[in-house]
Amino acid sequence: MSLPITIRQLNALRALQRNAPELGDLATSIALAFDASNIKNPQLARLILEKTCRRIVAGQPGSRDAMIQHLETFGNLNCLSPEQVSEFTDRIRKLA
Repeated sequence: MSLPITIRQLNALRALQRNAPELGDLATSIALAFDASNIKNPQLARLILEKTCRRIVAGQPGSRDAMIQHLETFGNLNCLSPEQVSEFTDRIRKLA
């Protein structure tokens, strides 16, 4: 079960894909790979990813490191596999 998404979040994701296609694709990949059945509040996980993506787009210092930490936490919760965490972490580091 991937992360649930509201209409507002879908619109935000579409805007992200238009403005920062690589990050938008990454956010979509994470949401689709995410096993939401392992946590009580998947909406909070979606919000964390959305807000952290916005911080990355805004160029806020430490935002990429924050996303990597979130991914590691989601991996520890078994929402993402170790391979997925590694792949997504590599993609974050490669973002221009």
